[in-house]
Amino acid sequence: MIDLVNSILSMKADVYTQQDEQDPDTGALKKTWAYNSTVSCFAKGSISSTSGRGTDKQKYSTKFKDTEAIQIRVDKFISHRDKITNIRNANGEVVWFELNYPTNTPTVFEIVGNTPITDPFGNILGYNLMAARSENQTIGD
Repeated sequence: MIDLVNSILSMKADVYTQQDEQDPDTGALKKTWAYNSTVSCFAKGSISSTSGRGTDKQKYSTKFKDTEAIQIRVDKFISHRDKITNIRNANGEVVWFELNYPTNTPTVFEIVGNTPITDPFGNILGYNLMAARSENQTIGD
């Protein structure tokens, strides 16, 4: 059974979890991201029936916005409070990365949807995630 799961979830991704800290002087909340785990997954671009390149879009107005959505299948629950990055194939090569950064850093994705995959008896086999490119591409800061 494990060989079957490994053949379906042939990629790896790093999961970072949101942590909220409060400044003792001002009371302001600060959001930080801490490494949680590396999960087995299978990720693919999200295809849309609209014209263009699926869900990849670049928009110019007063602020440049680059949007991208992907679908990720995992075998354990990942929360909306998590971010995923460093999605790599079976050879360890990063699949999604930022071309605008000097070293092609792995793209950071936010979880925007999470639905369980169940068998006919209602047992949860895994989860389908919808993830969108995060506006903030720094993790750990």
